[in-house]
Amino acid sequence: MTEISSSDETPPSADKDAAPDDAIAEKAAQENVLVQPMRDTHFDFQHKVFSLPGAFFCQDPNSKDAVLNILLGDLKVALAFPTLMESFQIEEGCHDARLLEVIEQGLAFVKQIRPGEEIPGELLDGRASWSVEDRHRITAKGRLTMQIVSSFTGNEIIVSDQSQLEQLLDDPQTHEKMKAAFAKIAERLKLTNNAEQYLTDRIDDLAQELSYIEALRDRFRHIRRIDQAIGKLATIYRTDRTFCSELNRMQGLIRKPVREYDMIFDQADAQTGDIVGALRNFHPTVQFIRKIRDDLRAKLLEWEDLLRGWDDISMERSPKVEALQKQTYRFLASRYIETTVWKRGG
Repeated sequence: MTEISSSDETPPSADKDAAPDDAIAEKAAQENVLVQPMRDTHFDFQHKVFSLPGAFFCQDPNSKDAVLNILLGDLKVALAFPTLMESFQIEEGCHDARLLEVIEQGLAFVKQIRPGEEIPGELLDGRASWSVEDRHRITAKGRLTMQIVSSFTGNEIIVSDQSQLEQLLDDPQTHEKMKAAFAKIAERLKLTNNAEQYLTDRIDDLAQELSYIEALRDRFRHIRRIDQAIGKLATIYRTDRTFCSELNRMQGLIRKPVREYDMIFDQADAQTGDIVGALRNFHPTVQFIRKIRDDLRAKLLEWEDLLRGWDDISMERSPKVEALQKQTYRFLASRYIETTVWKRGG
């Protein structure tokens, strides 16, 4: 499945400038592509239009509607789904039409989908269609371990440093404390047979689910860094009153999503606040964590182009900085500006 950082392709914004439908249809008919057996887990389309060179699905950058992008000679064409279905006689309810509905859902989790690729795991069995780094797994396992030890020893342990977490996880004293905590948990859950191994496996499973939350938390910190960068630019551009005025408005706007995301991460952390309850209701807990993961992932996709821009920018006066500032201002204003509706009294 296509990852966030895997492509910088910019799709055309509308299909109104596309070549005539009959030319596209003729090109599709000329393609001699072997049709592979269809699989329930993949986007195996039947119509040959989906086999045209460079075919991929994405959201239109303006309307956010799903579109099919194809190459017709040197021309890039973006077809909205209603136009696509009408032009190529794809009937409602048929195999390809149902797959197009899945495409629309799948684009909430990935930026691009190509025909033949696997359907995002989020839509199949709940697993994530993207991967995390080992450091996120270590952080999730470390947080969970310290939470369990703290809850049964009465001494709260807060560790944020990665190397310290690794040391604590390898510390024999931590293992002894976890063993004692497992015994108490097993007693409360009325586990008898092979309780320690069962709980070890369950904790590992929870840590794996939470590692995606840690990866998202790590990336969302970059949104807070944009806020910090805006503050630095206010100093650099302090003699430009118009520019600084826009920066001040941007800082007010960006604080709204930062607060919103902090609350969502607090919700995720609260799922394991009562570790016994989380283990007793393991599957509902996992489902809720995955829902938060998917919601955050969809939100992050909207930010990703901006985040990459700010990650690579140098904090100095430049046309590049000013262009990124304007792009960021438009992004924030279109999503987070508060409006007041005035009504005449009756």
